[in-house]
Amino acid sequence: MIRCKTCIVGTLAVAFTVATLSSCGSGGLSASSSCQDFMHASSEEQHEIVDRLASQFNKPDYTTPLGEPEVPYYCTANPSTTLGEFFQKAEG
Repeated sequence: MIRCKTCIVGTLAVAFTVATLSSCGSGGLSASSSCQDFMHASSEEQHEIVDRLASQFNKPDYTTPLGEPEVPYYCTANPSTTLGEFFQKAEG
């Protein structure tokens, strides 16, 4: 009986660890992430990807306090667009 309880507890611990690791956003956001993914990410992740893609696509206006809110504004209305598509088409 003790072995079974140990196995169940061990199995649950492994399952919890795997679920926790996969929900931590191990891959993070990228240019191929959808706007919907962006909107579900933390504000830190959103800020990080906007800075990275603004630099990659040479759109420095999006790293300013006035420019950065444009991304979630656009993404709210266009959830299936990728972040890369947004930055390719963005003015700046």
